Amino acid sequence: MAQFRRPASLTPAQQEQIEGGTDPALKDQIAHDSAAALLRETRGTVDPSAVERILRLAESEGLDDMAALWSGAPAVSLPGALWRLYVLHTWVQQQTAEVRRRYQIGTQSAPGLRYRSGIANPPDLDDMRRTLDEILRGAFTGDLSMALLRASAVAMLSAYGTAHLADAPGSGADDPSADGAGRITMQADRLHRLGEDLEAAGRAAAGGSLF
Repeated sequence: MAQFRRPASLTPAQQEQIEGGTDPALKDQIAHDSAAALLRETRGTVDPSAVERILRLAESEGLDDMAALWSGAPAVSLPGALWRLYVLHTWVQQQTAEVRRRYQIGTQSAPGLRYRSGIANPPDLDDMRRTLDEILRGAFTGDLSMALLRASAVAMLSAYGTAHLADAPGSGADDPSADGAGRITMQADRLHRLGEDLEAAGRAAAGGSLF
């Protein structure tokens, strides 16, 4: 696995512990320390290029390396929240058209969440990407709680739209079979859980208890 230099450089011993899974306490400590260091680094800089590097962290380092550090952290924790935020951001950047379709369908079920997300109605592809960049950037340079709550709204609306596709396969789901509908239902459940996790983390951040 490539060395994960952002947000923190790991020693070979630390990396071996993470990959081998032999010391959960050390892995948890590294996850929390690295997430806090990343947040501290961006909040302490006035260099826009440094912020942009953080924004593209998943692209430069890869989600697999980030997962090794953060994916096992509790949802309501700083590393757990940042991990979920990066996962959502990556999904939107890589599958923008599909996310937009599901998101837009979802706004019919919960139109109020659209205002929280801050995405234009109707959204175009550039607006989807730009808004998720803005949300991720805001987590590091602005109001972390608000960024997480906005991300939660995007995930929840996408979940509602995905659930609609499962209930009405003829609306354009890739696989109209029963297996395809079941797969889409599982996607909807995962997105809904992601939205709930991000909202819980956002509430914790607002209360000063997200560490």
